[in-house]
Order: sequence, then C-alpha cells, then structure tokens
Amino acid sequence: MSDSTSAISMSTVTLPRYLSRPAFREMSKETISAAAPELADTELNYIRDGLQCLGPDMLQVLAGVKAEPISNVLPKELSVVLNDLSADIPTHMLAVYSRQVNAATKRRVTLFPIHNIILAAHCANLPILPTSNVARPETAGSSISVPVVPLCIPAPEVFPQLSTFLYTKRIDHLLASLLPCPAPQQLYRDDPTSESVLNLLQQFASNLAMTYSDQALLAHAMAVNGLWRNACALGIDDEKLWCALDVAWEVLITALAISTGKQL
Repeated sequence: MSDSTSAISMSTVTLPRYLSRPAFREMSKETISAAAPELADTELNYIRDGLQCLGPDMLQVLAGVKAEPISNVLPKELSVVLNDLSADIPTHMLAVYSRQVNAATKRRVTLFPIHNIILAAHCANLPILPTSNVARPETAGSSISVPVVPLCIPAPEVFPQLSTFLYTKRIDHLLASLLPCPAPQQLYRDDPTSESVLNLLQQFASNLAMTYSDQALLAHAMAVNGLWRNACALGIDDEKLWCALDVAWEVLITALAISTGKQL
C-alpha cells in the first residue's frame, strides 16, 4: 500500500515517498440497511451529506459518554452514562486495539463510543455490526447498555483523529491534529499542482524544518502514516480525508528532507 520509492531513511525508519491509495471496495447497501433500515434505498452521497450536517452534534453527544471500567475480559455489552441527549445517542462501543507485538506485551484496548451509521456509511471493509436496540433515555445522566465490538487496526493511537473527521469532515481540524502548526488554507483548497501552491508548500515545510527537530517532525510523520494505514484497513474512500493525508505527508516529507539534507 506504499510507494516502492523510499523518500527518507532515519536510523531504523524508512518513509515512503508517497502514501498510495488502495483499490476501494464498493460500500455495502446491506451494511447501511442494518445500521439504518430507513436509509436502505438512499443514495450514499446523500447519506454522507446528511451525516456531515448532523455529525458535529452527534460527536458532542459522544463527548458526554462515561463508560464503566472493564476488567481483563472484554464484555459483550457495556453500561455507559449519557450526559448529553442533544442528538442521536451512540449505538455501539468500539474496543480498539492493534496486533500484539509479542506475548510479553499486554495488549492495550481503548474504548470509543460510536454511531453505527457513521461507520456503515464510510468504512467499506467493516462487517455488519451486532444489532443495537438501545432505547433513548428521557433524562441526561441515565445509563444504557451498548454492544461492544472489538476492532483491530494498525494504529489505534490515531483512531480519535480519524473518527472525529468522519463526524465533522473538517479537513482544517484534521490537518491541525496531524501537523505541528496549522497549514495555510491554500494547500488544501487550491490546485495542488499549481506553482503558487507548490511554492507555498515549500515555504511552509522550510519553516517547519527550521522550527522543529527531526524527531518531532518524524513523530508527526508517523502519526500521518498510522492514520493512512487505518484508512486503508477500514476501506475509507473519502476525498477530503485523502486530500488531508496527501497535504500532511508532502509537507512533513519535504520538511524532513530539508532538515536532514536529503534529496526527494
């Protein structure tokens, strides 16, 4: 899933020149129908446009979810407290983890409340999630039980950035979470092949190279790479997401090349 041409090598880390896009699967109507039967015959782009309007309020509801601590055994359902009922309530709890490196390392599992329809409308590689028949409580502070879904992805540490983007579709916020400082808007709004944008990218990357250490830039590059691997694994075909990944990667690879004196 990565370009075979290596751009930057730093000690034991070799970064690809580009982050290539995989061949995406078509979104399953069955998956969407299972998440929201009323949308079974609705065109996908219309669903996504509607979710983009509703997503920020749904995300705000997730911010008010408090879950019970879990033991060493992952339960099939989990009780959570809902402190915000201003929009749709969560349907599932994702138990996100990565493949265990070795037997001596304890597997870390992080819980994320989600809305099934958000995943069903964007993640082509996810199976249909278990049925969730959660009744909406009448008062904030009430508890509900939601199904727990284990999810193995390459880079759990950057799942929050990816999940937030799927709810908001804010490319500026995503780039701000991936880069050391906010990127100029022209880098993701204008033609990326235009001379003005290429010059601006070079200038922005030069400023980063002069301001931040190689290790700091590398840490950001690894976060972008992790988010890219997650998007590939989940099968997310979203033009704004891939635009953000392209911009962030090109900026950081260019900054690292300048900082280390390597040629791209």
